[in-house]
Amino acid sequence: MNNIRICLAIVVGVVGCGALAAELPTLAGPAMGTTYRVTLGAVSRSLSRGEVHREIEAVLARIDQAANTWRADSDASRFNRAAAAGEWVAVGTDLVAIVEIARSVHARSDGAFDITIAPLLRLPPDERSQSDRAAAFKLVGMQHVESRRAPPALRKRLDGVEIDLGGIGPGYAVDRIGERLVALGSASHLVELGGEVRAWGARPDGSKWRVRLRGQQSGGDGNGAVIDLTPGEALATATSRPGRSPVDPRTGKVIQHAPATVTTRAATCAEADAEAVAALVTAQENPTLHGQPSLKVFFHQKSPP
Repeated sequence: MNNIRICLAIVVGVVGCGALAAELPTLAGPAMGTTYRVTLGAVSRSLSRGEVHREIEAVLARIDQAANTWRADSDASRFNRAAAAGEWVAVGTDLVAIVEIARSVHARSDGAFDITIAPLLRLPPDERSQSDRAAAFKLVGMQHVESRRAPPALRKRLDGVEIDLGGIGPGYAVDRIGERLVALGSASHLVELGGEVRAWGARPDGSKWRVRLRGQQSGGDGNGAVIDLTPGEALATATSRPGRSPVDPRTGKVIQHAPATVTTRAATCAEADAEAVAALVTAQENPTLHGQPSLKVFFHQKSPP
């Protein structure tokens, strides 16, 4: 969804039981620079598959308009271009909701997740100069962004502040798609976008939705770890790759020895998405993210020292 995201989610595949898995209605397509996949527990009685697909696409289009920093006309891009601090920038309710969730995760993680990290992420791996990094670091901090719900708007407290939503936008989209399907009458579905996934209800046979983390060792067949999701549970994965190490928004420094992969489970996909980034940043100091009881964190492997 943006050009500076450093944490790339591992692809999640649905695991089922033989013919049952193959027969479940599935809708898929491109979105946010990646792909999405929605598996329905049953065919809708009131809507055709095409109509359901269009409803999903409408949700994605709405969030793309709100949060896609590649689009010059998106709410997020308009906010980023607004140079003057202290002026409210009118945005949609989705962007305000994303910022509020980001603020909550920022507080819980003691600043390890911060959407204002955008200026730091634009710096190349060689960090140019310490003065460049110091100047960018001054623009980082959730205290620099205010939000209001009515009318929905954002404003900066410091000129030059920008937001990057790559660590929360995909998860937020998963939540909104799933909720739209519930409103349309679906009680059982699994929504995945770019590796972020959340389950609603159970499978038609009453079993939990099951996903496979491709690229993660399962200890047996090598096809990837298999995870069961309880109704409402979300899962997100963040990775650090050579040459694209995460940046600690609390210090402005590149993290040299971050885990190769972190997977988190949470009550919403937006939170799981953001918490995965925070867990990647704080892995060496606090793998439980300050003891938040609803969060589960798994470190699949470590990067070499």
